[in-house]
Amino acid sequence: MRAVRDAEHRVLHHDPHGYCAHPHLVRCGGELLVVLNWSPRRAFVLHPPQEPLVHNLLTRSADEGASWSAPVVVPDYGWSGVECAGLTDLGGGRLMLNQWRFRWHPLPTARRHPNRAALAFPSDLAAGLLDSSELDSGGAVAADPERLMPWARGLGTTYVHLSPDGGRTWPEGDLPDVQPFAGGYGMRGGVVLGDGTVLLPLCDAPRYASVFVLRSDDGGHTWSAPVTAAAVDDRLFEEPAPLLLPSGRVLLLLRENRSRSLWSTRSDDGGLSWSPPEPTGIGGYPAHLCPLPDGRVLCTYAVRHGPRAILAVTSRDEGRSWDAAAPLVVRGDLPDKDLGYPCTLALSGGWMLSVYYARDETGTTCIQATGWTLPG
Repeated sequence: MRAVRDAEHRVLHHDPHGYCAHPHLVRCGGELLVVLNWSPRRAFVLHPPQEPLVHNLLTRSADEGASWSAPVVVPDYGWSGVECAGLTDLGGGRLMLNQWRFRWHPLPTARRHPNRAALAFPSDLAAGLLDSSELDSGGAVAADPERLMPWARGLGTTYVHLSPDGGRTWPEGDLPDVQPFAGGYGMRGGVVLGDGTVLLPLCDAPRYASVFVLRSDDGGHTWSAPVTAAAVDDRLFEEPAPLLLPSGRVLLLLRENRSRSLWSTRSDDGGLSWSPPEPTGIGGYPAHLCPLPDGRVLCTYAVRHGPRAILAVTSRDEGRSWDAAAPLVVRGDLPDKDLGYPCTLALSGGWMLSVYYARDETGTTCIQATGWTLPG
């Protein structure tokens, strides 16, 4: 591993009463925007698939990340129980927010639900935590899940919200039809092709096994039928990260949960067809892709097992190969595996900004940032 240069670490947003995690960083107009998850701080960690009180918050910076506004709920305070959200800069100050929102039920209501078999009850959620390699909360809730998690989770709905003013207001929205998939969850937004088509990659929530894309030719108001981008027997693909390359090719990096690594697929026809998914050799997840001024592609990701670090690798051939054997260490002193989801943007003067979540010195999980430069 190689260390980045001139690394400066700081806290972007800290809430002593909240669990803040899973950021996505974009540029819209002259501002940097971060959407993140907020939920009540508990004695044990719950992520969106188990927590009904998750909200998506938006914070902005007008000075290249030196300072950030107080976060606000998006699209408004009526939205809870969501997964990690994605942002897409549509140009001209227009911004798109995509959300997957679960249907949550109080436990007494869930017990009377006409389709109980479709719900995940506290014992089901606790079993998922016990099997998780990412969270250590299973032991804390398994003894009495109905007292500690008195709710049941149903399926949900994919939403797309549109803002004309850089995310300050959200007057428009749509519910894309993702059938035959159960749902559509994506936490890295989409891309805008050269002809203005918006391409939005999503994974099949809550199965988290295949990835598909939606296309919109009217700025996100209406959407095409889904096109499968990655579905392979015995592989579990989710959390796609897209990038439009200078050649017009669209590159997708995918989290693959059986191998705990990143895979890739690409499209040369605007998302209408996709290459067979292939392993990248990058041992971590999830991905975020950033074009560099010299033509390379930067992939930022996290490692929770082993070094517990925020890492980055580069590709000189549009993602066909990566320098995965010698990753850059953006942040390597993180205290435990409650971390990750880094995003990186290239700023002026060769400066890079990476945003991610991790615990600070008080033990509070919060949104952190590292400014750095690439080694020579």
